[in-house]
Amino acid sequence: MVSEPLLVLGVAVIGSLVLAGLCLCYAVAADANARDANGRLWGVFVLVLGPVAVPAYLNHRRDLPGRAETADRLERTAGSVGIGVGIAALVGGVVSPPDPFTIALYTAPLIVVSVPLAFACCYDPGWRALVPNRFAE
Repeated sequence: MVSEPLLVLGVAVIGSLVLAGLCLCYAVAADANARDANGRLWGVFVLVLGPVAVPAYLNHRRDLPGRAETADRLERTAGSVGIGVGIAALVGGVVSPPDPFTIALYTAPLIVVSVPLAFACCYDPGWRALVPNRFAE
């Protein structure tokens, strides 16, 4: 029996952040492989320097050729979890007081909302059509 429910929530949120980081590494590596880039290198780069590597990959991705096939189910799920949990942690850290347990309390419900939203915005073609592609030529 656990006497501290906030401790359990904190451990769950930290565990989900670790899982989200690994999912994001997989999604970036799979996308890089599908675009004929070095997926292992990009995956390790995201694992080591995630906040720097993800924008760097998104910038570099514009120079890579397009994908021949769409992302498979595992890649879409991993990408959605990585993006959604990362956004939830960022928003939870910004809007909550600077107490780690309060941040965990804010982040947990945000994860439930942000993961499906990340899937819809990043991988559902119907939603992508609503957002104009400013990089299209």
